[in-house]
Amino acid sequence: MTSTESGAKPGPRYAQVSDTLQHRIAEGTYAVGALLPTELDLCQEFGISRHTVREALRRLAEAGLVQRRQGSGSQVISASPKGGYVHTMHSLNELFQYAADTHLRVDRISEGVPPAPLGAVLGDQAGQHWVILEGLRLDAAGRLPICWSTVLINQAFAAIVPDFATLTGAIYRLIEDRYGVMVDRVEQNIRAMPISAEAAAELGVSRRIWAVQVVRRYLDSEGRLMLVSVNDHPGDRFSYSMQLQKDVRGRG
Repeated sequence: MTSTESGAKPGPRYAQVSDTLQHRIAEGTYAVGALLPTELDLCQEFGISRHTVREALRRLAEAGLVQRRQGSGSQVISASPKGGYVHTMHSLNELFQYAADTHLRVDRISEGVPPAPLGAVLGDQAGQHWVILEGLRLDAAGRLPICWSTVLINQAFAAIVPDFATLTGAIYRLIEDRYGVMVDRVEQNIRAMPISAEAAAELGVSRRIWAVQVVRRYLDSEGRLMLVSVNDHPGDRFSYSMQLQKDVRGRG
């Protein structure tokens, strides 16, 4: 990456690469209809891992700039990002505190390729083997059911499985402490959907209600997907609140 490519900004490596590619698309280096260089070529050019390349390309796809096709590469479909408001989490402190203030009761642990509904949250890593953890998240006292959780853990961290029997904190913290990696970014998606029979039974609610499903993807500074949590909350006892502050940078 050269200093002349003004699309590059300070931040995680995958974000820098994504910004540089977006700048090249905007200036016509990669025209609409053209294919971007292959993942291998991008790895070699920027001196990064394939995980980092895939995360950079995923960001471009989310921005509506490229379309990724299995076996065909990434094709440029627009020279400018799609419109719409994108909320970026400003701080992870409150999210991490949530994990510390609640308790995950681990009911089942398995390893393998996640079934299709779960694979959808993994993107192009859906066909890989993951550690699959399922259980009920409770309040700090261990009495009030909060949600039914499924956690998909990167196979690279499978050695932490024996520690689940005595786990008292957050899974991401266990990975950070054991492997010396840090969570750099968490992507969160919220949607309403029919509650599953299993979640309804574990939470003690009717199957007639809907669930509010909160999916969180934890990534390290190289864009590697460390773990994904899928949390099904009873819709009649869940609310989500956030504060948005007006961005006044560049004005006046």
